[in-house]
Amino acid sequence: MKRLRSKGKSCVQTEIVETKNSVVVDNHHHELKSKDEIRSLRKNLIDWYDSNKRNLQWRDLAKHRDPNIRGYSVLVSEIMLQQTQVATVKSYYSRWIEKWPDFTSLSQATLEEVNTLWSGLGYYSRGRRLYEAARKVVFEMDGKMPQKAEQLQKRLPGVGPYTAAAIGSIAFNEPVGLVDGNVIRVITRLCSIGADTSKKSVVDVIWKLANELVDPERPGDFNQAIMELGATVCAPKSPACQSCPVSSLCRANRRATHYSTGCPTDIEDVPGCSLCLPIDQSWVGTDGVTNYPRKAKKSAAKIARNMVLIVERTAKESASNEYLLWQRPVNGLLANLWEFPSFPSHRWSDDLNESSELTNALDQSKSLLTGRAIERCQYVADVYHQFSHIDQTYGVYRVVVSPCEDADDDVLALPDHYQGFRWLNARQIAEAAVSTAMKKVFRAFTQNVNGSGSRSSSSSLKRKTKSKEAGTVSKKQMTLQSFFKSDQTQ
Repeated sequence: MKRLRSKGKSCVQTEIVETKNSVVVDNHHHELKSKDEIRSLRKNLIDWYDSNKRNLQWRDLAKHRDPNIRGYSVLVSEIMLQQTQVATVKSYYSRWIEKWPDFTSLSQATLEEVNTLWSGLGYYSRGRRLYEAARKVVFEMDGKMPQKAEQLQKRLPGVGPYTAAAIGSIAFNEPVGLVDGNVIRVITRLCSIGADTSKKSVVDVIWKLANELVDPERPGDFNQAIMELGATVCAPKSPACQSCPVSSLCRANRRATHYSTGCPTDIEDVPGCSLCLPIDQSWVGTDGVTNYPRKAKKSAAKIARNMVLIVERTAKESASNEYLLWQRPVNGLLANLWEFPSFPSHRWSDDLNESSELTNALDQSKSLLTGRAIERCQYVADVYHQFSHIDQTYGVYRVVVSPCEDADDDVLALPDHYQGFRWLNARQIAEAAVSTAMKKVFRAFTQNVNGSGSRSSSSSLKRKTKSKEAGTVSKKQMTLQSFFKSDQTQ
């Protein structure tokens, strides 16, 4: 084996190792060069954090004298913050901690209560896993939470490498680094890493660097500082490099400055280096530090359309309107949440009289409720909702059913794996475990039907409003009374 220096300018002393069968590029030039640089990074970053950190409730609780409270507070905040912005999480976190201040109180809740409080925060499986983690700590660990990242990840449901490292470092002062989207952005710019950050091999390198850079004296504050820097200064599109406490150590900033001033740069991408910018995606001078990070383009979101039936009846006791909701399956998208009956829609026509979605909605209504006469089936509006991987449109239909002498005699043809159904009024719907998408659907429904909004579609598709009369169809299915009786025996 022999070692060769790469010719010309390089990412600071790139070394190429030549063997009989291959050439491998060492990536040491993507690390800070000296211990002095690392010490300077730690000091500058923590000093900046001490002066500029945002006042967040979970940061105060992370200093609590009780280690279980510290761990619990960080666990709740980190689970909520997954794929969700701080501004959104703050109010949910406050309500959560007020209702369930520790593992014991959360373990005594029901999943229905958890889903209700979580409603609107999205990614609902997170709430379920948090609930399961609390029950595991209380009933299987004698109420004592693990304090090391490795054990946290191994023993608690819903806790991955990042969350485990966050809890270990912030709550228990374990000297471990962590990697999230903000940290990836800061480190790739700091160390001029231009490789695709969606690749595991690249993320592994960033984890290695995060563990090398973390301050062993204040690991929790360092990790929060680097995330805070990414969230507030080292932004994706318009970074405030002039306000960055570590800009003097940042190779992306140095390269951008050299370009803008016309000075020769000592940082260039090395062909064959697994961490440099790829040859076919080279440095773009006008992009500056935002050349980093690089990641593969997201696949296009799936486009879906569903019919939603807002089935309406007049409650015998109060003479107010009630609406039918059913509970989704235990697993899958929006698991365990309540929603208005919804069906995939594969047909579309501007003419609602023939082979149209309205006809389909009417047919579904007949099959859905047996023992009730359908008085009206009417198109209301289109509602658009963006899931992380689905562009979803809901065609909303009002279905008015005839009064029933005994509400418990209602019969519903439930789809496979759905768990039950309820009739709720508008106030109860607002308080139930209902997704943000269904709340948008109901808001559009009430605005259009009650006359507080125009009777137009909320998408660009315009539909005519039609109604059809319908008869009844007899089926033997579970009744409300039998459903709630079976629910009480579980």
